[in-house]
Amino acid sequence: MPVLDTSLIIDLIRHKPDALRVLEAIEKEGLNSATTSITILELYRGAYLSASPEKNLREIEAITEHLVKENINDETYSIFGALSARLREEGKPVGDFDELIAAIALGSDGEIVTRDHHFEGIPGLKVRRY
Repeated sequence: MPVLDTSLIIDLIRHKPDALRVLEAIEKEGLNSATTSITILELYRGAYLSASPEKNLREIEAITEHLVKENINDETYSIFGALSARLREEGKPVGDFDELIAAIALGSDGEIVTRDHHFEGIPGLKVRRY
């Protein structure tokens, strides 16, 4: 199940054509889309920091209400710990939130849908870029 990253949802809120196309392609494949609880936290932080918090909160809720929410579970702890340690040892950390989003996606055998390049360096993670 494709896991929509923060960058994609922000671009959907902004009605960016590339983001709309990738979501349409996922729907044409007959796949359900998901996001993570961490992504939703990032979106809410961004909304409250924006010039139009109420408008952005409505947009976030309208988009995320139709998505499966992948949460942290027991498997996530181990995946995150091993992944984060490996990336740091290799000198390639991508940040705690994105490492946690990746760990949740890896635990759900999903792929991440993003415009961010740094997810491509995460071992075992299928990345759908747009």
